[in-house]
Amino acid sequence: MKVNPNKMYVVYKATYNTRKGIFGGNPTTMQELKNKFKRGMDASAIEAIYSTKKEANDAADKLFKKSQRR
Repeated sequence: MKVNPNKMYVVYKATYNTRKGIFGGNPTTMQELKNKFKRGMDASAIEAIYSTKKEANDAADKLFKKSQRR
């Protein structure tokens, strides 16, 4: 699977109780991700990176449902 560095979808770990905190729905560029790391984001905050929005939405839904059961 190839991931376009100018359009990738990052799904974050469920640290907040909102669906949008896991995946906001917008694509991320490599530069934006690089800037987040420069501002202090840890790599462990990322659950996965997807090449399509559908894959990212499906994964985010599963993570959100899983986090609601706690």
